[in-house]
This record gives sequence, structure tokens and C-alpha cells, in this order.
Amino acid sequence: MAFLTYPGEGQDVNASLNSVPVTLAAYPTDQNQQLNTTAPHTLGSQPARAMCEADQLTASPNGRYLLIQYNCEAALFAILQNLATGAETNLARGCFLDWSPDGDWLLFRQTDNDEIWLIHAVTGNAQSLPHLPTGTYNATFHPSGQQVITAASRGLGFGSELGVYDLAGQSYTRWQTFPGQIAAFPRWSPDGARLAYILMPDSNQPFTVGELWLADPATGAPTQLLDAVDAGHGYPPVWSPDGRSLVYVRRENPDSIRADHLAPALRSNLVLAEAATGQTTPLTSFPDSLVYDAVWSPDGRELAFTADDAIWLVALGQPPTQLTQSITARHPAWLVEN
Repeated sequence: MAFLTYPGEGQDVNASLNSVPVTLAAYPTDQNQQLNTTAPHTLGSQPARAMCEADQLTASPNGRYLLIQYNCEAALFAILQNLATGAETNLARGCFLDWSPDGDWLLFRQTDNDEIWLIHAVTGNAQSLPHLPTGTYNATFHPSGQQVITAASRGLGFGSELGVYDLAGQSYTRWQTFPGQIAAFPRWSPDGARLAYILMPDSNQPFTVGELWLADPATGAPTQLLDAVDAGHGYPPVWSPDGRSLVYVRRENPDSIRADHLAPALRSNLVLAEAATGQTTPLTSFPDSLVYDAVWSPDGRELAFTADDAIWLVALGQPPTQLTQSITARHPAWLVEN
């Protein structure tokens, strides 16, 4: 499992991590595929970048790459690291959206022109996806790798829409429109049999409470409301590898005006929902923590997450365990052998 570490000791979620160097660390697995948390290995490091914070780490499905997303005062950009060679590629200014199922391609939203691009991880060749609606902000691969589901909005007060883009035919089909709501983070289950997304109010409030919906995977039509969830912070629902359940971030202080406007003021926990029944089960019960970054282990038995500037692990039905100690650590990413 890989994660990012920052200078200093954790426990202060309000501390700024702008303009500081980061280290890419990892816990190896033993012959029984158990994490060895005795001491993390260093995979690489990144220098301090003025007014920039490394705020996301994601691993390719084929285990060959790690991507670090930077959020800067002036722009967004990402760095792609080849785990076999250590070589780094500085991607275009913009925001990482998703990996293709085979790990060879990335979906990327360029902030210079607000276009969605397909970037090849090996060659760096990039192509824009034509015929998408103006204001497309989310895009995620279908498990087949042949389609992309997108979310778009023309601006405040215009609502939003979901649609599907066929990569081979370069054609877009509108699925659903949501007047007065913003659709975010559409995610197909690994088998493509289910679809989930978050609906939030179309307002200028930065952080709000949204709704987690299951939907028809062929039309995007909402079918079942699962729960009220955190919205606006950028925490998508995460499907289990078997597609039977998904984990999401529940906001624990929905009435806090401060949390509506300041990201670190969020108090949250992780909840698991069974897709077939809608039954929900809390996975964590932190009384006053910012809990996020949930990622499933490849075998679906555990989840890693960030809380109180530390990396934690939770198995279903068990209390969470803190893995990192006396360091500031965030953004876990499971690595698979390739």
C-alpha cells in the first residue's frame, strides 16, 4: 500500500500543507499478502512547490503507475510515476478523473480549456473527447473500457446532466437531466450491473449535504436513494471489488454553517451500503474527525482511509486500526502486482 507523507507530525487537519515537500512511501506485503507495517519503504519524493498541495494519490489498476494530483493556487496538475523505472511524467494542467480498467489510459480534465482528455500512460499521447457538452466536469470509464459516463453543467442555476460517451464512435448520448441539482461522481460497479452517483443542490454553497443514489446502469435513471452523504468535498462513492456494496463519506455535522464553507471543518465517517438491500452499516465512529480517502484492498476484505492525518485500516465487522504513527500521512493507494 502506498501513501503520501508530509513534514511534521499529524493530528491537525487544519494545518496547511501548501508549499511543502512530499514523500511517496509504501508498506510492502509479505508472502501471505499481509501488510508489513514495521517500516515504510520510500518510493520517491517530490520537492516543495510554491502554493501547491499534493492532495490525491491513485494507483493504476495494472499496478504500474502512481499518480500524484497537485492542487495549486494558480492551477491543477499531476505527476505520473512509473513504479518499475521511477520515471516521472508531468501531465498537462488539469485534474485526474479516472483510470481505464487496463491501466493504460487516464481520463483528465484540462483546466485551461475545460476539455476532457484521454492520455496514454506509456506514450503520453493525448486526445480530446469531442462532442461532449459544455461544462463536463466528471468522467468515469465503464468496466468494459469502451464507454465513459460523464456529468456536466452549464453553470450555477442550470442544473446538470448525465450522459454516456462511446469512445469508438466518438458520440455522446444524454441520459438524464437534473434541474436544480448537480450530479457528481457517477460510478459503475465493477461488473457494470449497477450505477451510483451523488446528487447535491445546485447552489453557490461550497460544501453541502447530498444524496447517494443507485441508478439504472443503462439509462442513469435514479432508482433507489441510499443515504444522505457529504457533498462538495470531492469524495466519491467507492464500489467493492465484487460490486455488492459501496462505501461513502457521511457528514456528521450537517447543520454546521462553518462546515458549509470551510473544508477542514467537515466531521465525517465511513459507511457501507449493500447494493441489493440498501442496508447501511457504519464502518467508523470517530467523534470529531475528518475521515476520507476510502480505498478497497484488491481482495475486498479491508479498506484503507485517511483520518487525523494518519493512514488507517478497517476490516468489515472490526474496529479500525491506525497504521502510521508520529508522521503526517494521507491518501492511501493499494498496489497490485503486475
